[in-house]
Amino acid sequence: MVWSYGIQIKYLSTLPFRMIKKLLVAALVFQSLSAFSQSPVKSYLKDQGAYREHSLDITHLKLEVKFEPKAGKVIGKVNHEFVTLQETVDSIFFDAPGIEIKKSSLNGQLLPFKTNKTGVWVYPQRPLKWEQKGIISFEYECKPKRGIYFIGWNEKEAPFVDPFAVRKQIWTQGQGIDNRQWIPMYDDMNDKFTTETIIQFESEYEVLSNGAFIKKQKNKDNSTTWHYKMSKPHAGYLLMIAIGKYGIAKAKSKRGVPLNYYYYPEFADRMEPTYRHTPAMIDFMEDYTGIPYPWESYSQVMVQDFLYGAMENTTATIFGDFFNVDEKAFNDRNYVSVNMHELTHQWFGDYITARDGRDTWLQESYATFFPKQFSKVLDGENEWSWQRRAHQNAAVEAGKKDDFPVRHTKGGTARVYPKGAAVISMLEYVLGEAQWKKVLNHYLKKHAYGNVETNDLQQSIKDVLGLNMDWFFDEWIYRGGEPHYRVHYEDLSYQDGSRSTEIAIEQIQATNETIQYFKMPVVLEVYYEDGSKDQIKEVMEEAFEVVKINKKKKKKIAFVLFDPNSNIIKQVSFKKKFEELEEQIEKAPNYLDRYDAAVALRDISIEQKREVIQESIKREKHHGIIIELITQLISNENENSKLILQNLINHEKSNVREALLNKNKNMNSNWKEIYVKSLKDNSYDVQKTALEKLCKAFPNEAKDYLTQTEKLMGMNQAVKLKWIELAIENNFKKEEALYTLQLFVSSSFEFRTRVASFQLLKSMNYCNEQVAESLLQACTSSNGRLAGPAADLLNNWLNQSSFKRIIEDVFTKANYQNEQKEQILKSVNLFK
Repeated sequence: MVWSYGIQIKYLSTLPFRMIKKLLVAALVFQSLSAFSQSPVKSYLKDQGAYREHSLDITHLKLEVKFEPKAGKVIGKVNHEFVTLQETVDSIFFDAPGIEIKKSSLNGQLLPFKTNKTGVWVYPQRPLKWEQKGIISFEYECKPKRGIYFIGWNEKEAPFVDPFAVRKQIWTQGQGIDNRQWIPMYDDMNDKFTTETIIQFESEYEVLSNGAFIKKQKNKDNSTTWHYKMSKPHAGYLLMIAIGKYGIAKAKSKRGVPLNYYYYPEFADRMEPTYRHTPAMIDFMEDYTGIPYPWESYSQVMVQDFLYGAMENTTATIFGDFFNVDEKAFNDRNYVSVNMHELTHQWFGDYITARDGRDTWLQESYATFFPKQFSKVLDGENEWSWQRRAHQNAAVEAGKKDDFPVRHTKGGTARVYPKGAAVISMLEYVLGEAQWKKVLNHYLKKHAYGNVETNDLQQSIKDVLGLNMDWFFDEWIYRGGEPHYRVHYEDLSYQDGSRSTEIAIEQIQATNETIQYFKMPVVLEVYYEDGSKDQIKEVMEEAFEVVKINKKKKKKIAFVLFDPNSNIIKQVSFKKKFEELEEQIEKAPNYLDRYDAAVALRDISIEQKREVIQESIKREKHHGIIIELITQLISNENENSKLILQNLINHEKSNVREALLNKNKNMNSNWKEIYVKSLKDNSYDVQKTALEKLCKAFPNEAKDYLTQTEKLMGMNQAVKLKWIELAIENNFKKEEALYTLQLFVSSSFEFRTRVASFQLLKSMNYCNEQVAESLLQACTSSNGRLAGPAADLLNNWLNQSSFKRIIEDVFTKANYQNEQKEQILKSVNLFK
């Protein structure tokens, strides 16, 4: 039965008077909102993103290129094979900002052209006709600031061999539209073509590009030419080149996909932990989608100063060498999840590609969804659930800031990555795993090597299952917001002797033209003290609903769950008594429900909950709930809880051990022994925390602890930088520490080490000419994650007269190029 206010009441005739009274009050409260939400008119946030029109279908791009790396110069020739799409075409535009076109031709004949700030127009002498084929060629030169990066060619080498010391490399980053910065091309995701790359470079380097390796040949000038070619089409932003000094390890997946792992030969021991699980990932993707790996081979190459985490170039992923881990660093942060993310793109993004930016979620959300699914294989269902919750939380937090949906160019990272991944999980929940996989297989096959948009996925569900899921896509993809449910229940008995549990559910999120009440199938469970349970699944879609669960016997309720195992993106307000939380944290079968009970215990006094927390720590294995329980217990420990907590120093996950050491405030002899032991832990993070806490708590013994850890470096020098900070504080080898810090700040090291060193310098308020020179040089970098922090620190120090003189002196004396001067003056407030 549905009231005129949109308040649905199931089993109304059996409801008690007090519940009906509550519903009548709710009806008045929600009258205006509900009437508004039931309007037949649908509104959506307007998106300025649009499909880019083009008159030619590029079918093949052949690039011949060489470089002058010290000058940052590209010298190239590119051929575009094409088919005309329109009836008559008298001019064609190619993206080429800042590129100097030396010559253009059509089928070998000179082709008139005109350049502007964004590219080049060409004008065939006779208009091109429908389906006419041809080749447009450009010979060109450029010194791009984006799209291709020349790393380390003008920098001093570090005085010692180090995984994070500067290296000479060239690498490209085409996404979103940056390949146009060094290749005159049609640079948009809505046209896909095969590519061929012919690269000439110095023979002692390795060169990687997309597709099959055809050959390499030595040239008369002692350089070498490498030749790669794609057999299937892909989007132009996925074309890549990487050049550096590498070893190459080879492997194969279970079904024979050739794998190439590029690594730094001086650190060969890091190759295996860095690329660990790659063959299993390919097997997983093939099994899950039913689609064999769709390309010739799969290579991965680490590069220095990479702008992001990694990039899914077709057949050849580039990733930052900050993921180049040794066995110990693997325990803290490794490449596995990012590896899986980029591999997923070989299917979702490369094999099928979004037609334009509005449908980016069809690539990035899937590449966030599949690492979560693979985590279940590696680390079990609890870790899978933990990652699902993280995605849901990110979606909810984004929804608190604005109302943009997943399919919107302004949706932002949280919508395109975690929220979209959470929506895919919900789609699998609604359809069922087997049906979802069948839809996915059909969707991939139907659009193989083509472009897709959201409607293609919707249509696949209809074609394969005969189901209309437009309602789901409308509320979760095309509209923003997330539901906020307020839940309470009553245990009721009736005059006829029957009993039931009645659960009232309100949707209390703010509604407007684009955000309305959500429709979703929701499971509700009632657990009893005798260990039994009742369960019901209802489609919730109204502002206020009541669900009745009949009880066959007189049973005492232990706890009630709304959406057990957290399948839905949502906020929930559901007040529970301590006795219910105690039962839930012990007996709920799903990890997230136990975790939620643990979080709810924050509001309970330690005297009341201590035993519950201690027993839960003994039972649980996953780091998420254990760290939550450590936080609640550790500041109020007694002898029994201290033993339980200290035993966690043997936990298999380094983040549990690190959290234990970090959160503990008690440095008595028993704890001190644990910290000293942890200086030899198999985690850099644990070692760093132990060292800091020991030096702070026992300054008279700091020199001993610093001596024990002097050779530790850590990822991106994290442990060494902490060692430097503590050494200076404790006047231990201070000159040596300052020398090393100034070296880390310089261009002899990669950007993450440098940025971390900036932060340490700021906390120390230490600047001299060498530091100022390094910071000013960093401001000229094309990497904003380096240039930005450097400029911020300089601007901070320019407020101090002594540092201001040093910085402006160094700038005045330096021999910067005009372009570098302009770049510095644009971001740093010099001479003001």
